[in-house]
Amino acid sequence: MKILYILKHNPWGIGGGCYACRNYMDAFRDVFHGADFDFCICEEYLKDRDTDYPENVRFVGVKPRGRLSKLMSPITGLLHRHQKMASGLLRSGEYDYCVFDESGIAGSLVEAAKKYGVKTIVINHNYQVEYSRDNTKSWLKRQLILPVVEQCERVSYLNCDYNIFLTEEDKAKFKEVYGASTTKDFVGGCFLRKGDEIKPDCLKPFNDDRLKIVISGTMGNVQNLDGLTYFLDELYPLMPDGMDVVLTGKNPPQSLIKRVEDYPNITIIPNPKDILSIIEQCDIFLCPTRLGGGMKLRVMDGFRCGLPVIAHKISARGYSGFEKEGFLFSFDSNDSFKKSLDILTRQVTNGNVSYKQAILSYSKELLYENKIVELRNKLRCF
Repeated sequence: MKILYILKHNPWGIGGGCYACRNYMDAFRDVFHGADFDFCICEEYLKDRDTDYPENVRFVGVKPRGRLSKLMSPITGLLHRHQKMASGLLRSGEYDYCVFDESGIAGSLVEAAKKYGVKTIVINHNYQVEYSRDNTKSWLKRQLILPVVEQCERVSYLNCDYNIFLTEEDKAKFKEVYGASTTKDFVGGCFLRKGDEIKPDCLKPFNDDRLKIVISGTMGNVQNLDGLTYFLDELYPLMPDGMDVVLTGKNPPQSLIKRVEDYPNITIIPNPKDILSIIEQCDIFLCPTRLGGGMKLRVMDGFRCGLPVIAHKISARGYSGFEKEGFLFSFDSNDSFKKSLDILTRQVTNGNVSYKQAILSYSKELLYENKIVELRNKLRCF
């Protein structure tokens, strides 16, 4: 068996999309154990490879697009650089399956794959129209590119053989916008990286004197910076006295660093070498991000350290099981944030929520090995 795997994200990079990309890349290699894989990837990502790969894995680097090609995207309908390389590989007739790491790529290649008898699997990281809208600053660029994003996603969703979604909410959104698809599908969610575990040394008591809230993630991008600004402007005034806040993550802008200086109980820790060692010293994980689609994978930082989580309802998508078990509280207004924080604070201080309880629940749902079994069972009949 031979599989062509076309990557949008850098599997060795930093960020939610990169994390999910790497996890599914490893998962498919385990599900289709022994198969030959050709990974079609942006050539500059190859310098980030952090491990050696066996002989049955080959990486095919793709050079960047020219400026004119990018500018012509609203006319050509091409949102990526892989078209020529991938079309040639599919034409060879060597492949049994083609896995697309994103619908924007699949939208222009799924028909070609079918033409050459290749079965197609698309990993939908999010509802891409929503993600592109919320993360594209230029109004003009949004007007030009969003119709192409929507068309590619529609073609991909309706014409591939198998759709994988990260959340039930995304699956429902696709059906609402694009109609019912006759393709097979399932919600795979996300999970810890292969070999990772929820560390037992997280089993420590909560801070007795002053509870500590932590917000993590890359700080300079559009949706995360919006969430941090929202927290400082609207949510911070609702916090009780005697509670500390830690902000940690990659590349905080100087404007944020300067602003935080005015808050005596907020500490900012930029670009930490080990972000989990910071998070596990806190008591409650907060994700105030309210833009974008898909799963907010930074929430898993909190889960992995055994912390209960408060998340904006946009960031809580995909984690409904943990909400039912009482380890995640979602909010969509200032009032519901205050209510969630008050309830969770009481539960933590009264001992009704413990790291041990949380870790047992998180391990069951997030361990890589458990997800591989689920993924293999879902794809068995494919």
